[in-house]
Amino acid sequence: MQHSEFRKDIVSGDWILVVPGRAKKPGDLNKKKEKRNIAPRNTCRFERPFENVDENVILGYTRTKHGDIKTDWDLLVLKNKYPAVTHFEKKALSRTSKFFEVVPGAGHHDLIITRDHKKNFSELSGKEAFRVFSAFRDRYLMLFQDKNIQYISMFHNWGHTAGASIFHPHYQMMGIPVVSSSILRMLRGAHDYFFRHKQCVFCAMIAEEKKNKKRIITENEYAIAFAPYASRHEFEVKIFPKKHSAYFENTLDVEMESVAQLLQHVLRKMKKNLGDPDYNFFIHTTPLRDREAHRKSFHWYVEARPVWNIAAGFEFDTGVEINVVDPDFAAKILRK
Repeated sequence: MQHSEFRKDIVSGDWILVVPGRAKKPGDLNKKKEKRNIAPRNTCRFERPFENVDENVILGYTRTKHGDIKTDWDLLVLKNKYPAVTHFEKKALSRTSKFFEVVPGAGHHDLIITRDHKKNFSELSGKEAFRVFSAFRDRYLMLFQDKNIQYISMFHNWGHTAGASIFHPHYQMMGIPVVSSSILRMLRGAHDYFFRHKQCVFCAMIAEEKKNKKRIITENEYAIAFAPYASRHEFEVKIFPKKHSAYFENTLDVEMESVAQLLQHVLRKMKKNLGDPDYNFFIHTTPLRDREAHRKSFHWYVEARPVWNIAAGFEFDTGVEINVVDPDFAAKILRK
């Protein structure tokens, strides 16, 4: 019998409880409970984005070299019609009292919409996948100009249980005026490790995984994907550029393309071996301000998580996530 273990995340300091005995049997992993519901194309808002989302194009890519963006579009970056944060022309000022601090919801909330109604990220061509990452990068650089923004979140929700309210594949970017406590813990943990060891903790993690070999799922010349030793969630995968870089937006095309390729590979393996689960992926990079402080200690990466288990009382009470799939076993399944 394999006993449970509390494993400490070397970066954040968070504890994760790995309880492999509670996992489903290997033969059950590819049995999806519900068939994916494909919404009709003729009622999809994103089939007519200039009418139903925003008529103004922030960034746009056409199918042909000299195509008209309104009719020949292949990828669009548009303002979200229902934003969680909104652009302020002036500096948004925080308010504090004895107990409370409030910051206005100043920022940007954008959508990246790809043309094909059914193709999620794993099903795009390599060129199309790289274009999604390029659009993230291009828009990220534009948002540097907004002094209200402290952090930019870039993510993709696929499937209803992963938070996607619309079936048509789309990606989101939110520039927000605060840096969350979760991101701050990760930055501080990386800084503390660098202070003690004079080395990037993520570079050290990559070296350890390459030495161990058990949790690596795939790699190429410029990037590597593995199931972390202290995985917070079942079948969680992290994808790193091999070359140290704190800043996603400064990444060379060949490195970014390599990361996108590995992300596609991982998502295809999840679909094949886990029964086509809903999933999220998101890009971790440094905040927009005080960037130099993180140049040597942080290392940008992509995290992909299938929707597997639902958190309950213990997780909410303690903040300790329960993972019922040993990361070694998760990597073995995702390598198939």
